[in-house]
Amino acid sequence: MKVSVIGGGSTYTPELIEGFFDIWDKVKPLKITLLDINYERLSIVYDFLLRMIKRAGAEIELEMSTDLEEALKDADFVINQIRVGGNQARLLDETVPLKYGVLGQETTGAGGFANALRTIPVVYGIAKKIEEVCPSAWLINFTNPSGIITEMLLKYTKVKSIGLCNVPINFQKLFADLAEVSPEDVFLDYFGLNHLSFVRKVFVKGEDRTKELFLKVRERISDEERMILDNVNMFPNYYLGYFYLREERVEEVKHKPKRAEEVLKIESDLLNLYKDSSLDKKPEELSRRGGALYSRAAVNLISALSGLKEGFQIINVKNEGAISDLPYDSVVEIPVYLQKDRFHRYVIGKLPISVRGTIQSVKTYEELTIEAAMESSYKKALMALTQHPLISSMTLAKKILDDLISTNKDYFPKLI
Repeated sequence: MKVSVIGGGSTYTPELIEGFFDIWDKVKPLKITLLDINYERLSIVYDFLLRMIKRAGAEIELEMSTDLEEALKDADFVINQIRVGGNQARLLDETVPLKYGVLGQETTGAGGFANALRTIPVVYGIAKKIEEVCPSAWLINFTNPSGIITEMLLKYTKVKSIGLCNVPINFQKLFADLAEVSPEDVFLDYFGLNHLSFVRKVFVKGEDRTKELFLKVRERISDEERMILDNVNMFPNYYLGYFYLREERVEEVKHKPKRAEEVLKIESDLLNLYKDSSLDKKPEELSRRGGALYSRAAVNLISALSGLKEGFQIINVKNEGAISDLPYDSVVEIPVYLQKDRFHRYVIGKLPISVRGTIQSVKTYEELTIEAAMESSYKKALMALTQHPLISSMTLAKKILDDLISTNKDYFPKLI
């Protein structure tokens, strides 16, 4: 098996590689190729990973490259984890919208829109190269905003693409801990979009234990989050706080350090740690970077797609009627039973009326954002922001859009 990691110089990559220590002997010979445009970072991460692999006694051939075609050659799986513009661009996503009194965030609202417009053209280019060099490979997309990027890939390219997020697997672990079982014993009746999703029911070893576990989880969340849980009667993805607690979250982000600034410092510290030739295991400091259980989600998916196991996993996948209130060809985040290349979607049916409007509005925003990027359309970009529930104003959307175009001039497609 060959796995190509696009954005392999990320400080996240040691977390990813650690996951392969559990399956290398089942897929050997295993080759992992790291690709990055930043050779210095790539070299630091690569050298550290060699030490990790040696310490683990894993038979993994590790390569690094700055050439996309070379990195993709003969790949069975491509993992996409790039961040176009780096955390400097993310800082703009978190800052610019706040000038207009709306949320600045890397995946949600105007910040997520800016991230999408920077990222879509780059990932589209990567996908076209995959079509040329390794057309049978699976592309697993972690790059944010994951749902939007995955929908673009499935609508505009021939690449076999799946979007992945670590939120669902963390929810599964949360409820497993509360029920005092292993995560494999927990099934979540889960639906929505990436970073806009709900747990409707929790089953433990096939038994519906929703009521009991919701009572337990209430003790672990804030008063504001309890209000959401109690009123929608479903456990919300924590990104829902940006929608249901909008004013509070805007004030909160105005008066605390930007997450991008924190991540820039964390990444600098991690790279300095990785340079230490005596370090040969994942440092505890990596947990500050976020992405908990990221490697388990990726390796579980690769194992299922390779036929090593089968079962449910919550992924970003084409809807195909699983949620009847959303477009057939749109991407949704739902449980899917995976049997190698056979996908059996868990049927959600109609969205609960209490959350239907929010999900449908955000899906409309996502579709327009993709079309704006692919068609270089200013009008569709404007309407995308106008449709978003966190903006809902054409005049406000125009001010934000024009500012984002100016601050992202080196990355945005030219909108006409």
